[in-house]
Amino acid sequence: MKEDERGKMFEDRKIHYLTGLPNAGGYLDEIIRKMKDGTIQNYTAFYFNLKGFGNINQRYGMEKGDMIIVRLSEKVKDFLEDDEVLGHLGGDNFVALVKKERKEKFCRLLNGIEIILETEGHSYKLRIPSTIGLWDINDEFTDPGETIGRTSIALQYAKHIQHVPVVSVTDAMVERVAVQKSVLQRYQSALSNHEFLVYYQPKVDSRNNMLVGAEGLVRWKHKGEMVSPGIFIPPLETNGEIVLLDYYVLRRACTDIKRWIDEGIEPVTISVNFSRKDLMDPDLAENIDRIITNSGIDKKFIEIEVTETVDEQEHGELARFISDLDSRGIMTAIDDFGAGYSSLATLREFQVHTLKIDRSFINTEEFSWKDEIILRDIIHIATSLGMDIITEGVERQDQIDFINKVGCFVIQGFFYDRPLPVEEFEDRLRNKKYEKK
Repeated sequence: MKEDERGKMFEDRKIHYLTGLPNAGGYLDEIIRKMKDGTIQNYTAFYFNLKGFGNINQRYGMEKGDMIIVRLSEKVKDFLEDDEVLGHLGGDNFVALVKKERKEKFCRLLNGIEIILETEGHSYKLRIPSTIGLWDINDEFTDPGETIGRTSIALQYAKHIQHVPVVSVTDAMVERVAVQKSVLQRYQSALSNHEFLVYYQPKVDSRNNMLVGAEGLVRWKHKGEMVSPGIFIPPLETNGEIVLLDYYVLRRACTDIKRWIDEGIEPVTISVNFSRKDLMDPDLAENIDRIITNSGIDKKFIEIEVTETVDEQEHGELARFISDLDSRGIMTAIDDFGAGYSSLATLREFQVHTLKIDRSFINTEEFSWKDEIILRDIIHIATSLGMDIITEGVERQDQIDFINKVGCFVIQGFFYDRPLPVEEFEDRLRNKKYEKK
């Protein structure tokens, strides 16, 4: 019997063919029983995933991997009491229902289960930890699937957002996931209906208070209300749809620049953000080039902003992308430089035109001598390499004084202006001089 046929047979019986544990259907049957007898609120629901199990399969093979899954399941099951439940959803994904007073002990167990593996005449002791999402069941609920759904949300937060071993789900997490799902459902129609707007945040030379550029920032106006970018950007990046929005913003910016020129308004260079997730598109640089060229504007009026990365593969892709744009005569900027683990290799390898100093360098009440030395040296290296420097997030006069002292003069931030709707920005283009503060 083929494995998929065997799996289907056991699916119908609501137990997993490999471990003999309840599968999703069998697990939910146990949940329903405890809901009916009124004991469900005595339990904590778990969803856990084995860390690094893919590497174990690659090293020892699928057959040994299955053996490890079975032995681990047996050890977990031995820990459980008669009224507790362990389910196997497939692969290295498990669910469990454990009494609340025992949840901490259960977490400690899952922190590292030791398995002895014998292969080719050798014995190996493997310690297999898990990433855990959990839900203390306190509220009345009618859908048994919430025990899997809520814990799955917590698990995703643990793995991909908070990067910690254990996360307990909150209502805010559940609401956020629901909002993100709603965003994805409305996204295509929002693009078609031009609900996305481009706001422009000025870049100002603090030496003469003159407007010298701007960053195009996307805003979403849905049914008369603004939707925060913090709500709609993350899910679009997660599922890869962000590239369509980035192209949309670029087209709008090019259209605005062309209109300003036609109306006799002298434009400034507009920078447009592209997500690192967009690098998955092999034609990204070519498409950007085509959009700018077809708009009829000079390429000098557009700069493409990207955020530097510490991922080795992404670093290589980003370097190639920037080099491709440079060969096409399109300027680039590195955003948020200095946030996280910036490398001087970025300055050496990337053919960028502008370096944007991250706000974290100036987001302090007092500037130390270390801040001054580090920032001065970064700016000196970058300017010696022919790069322009901008500091973002500037809100106070003392911040301007500090960055001027270390050699940066072009700033972006609320000190001069918030992101402006296109009509207000056009007024600013007509009068580029800011009154001295």
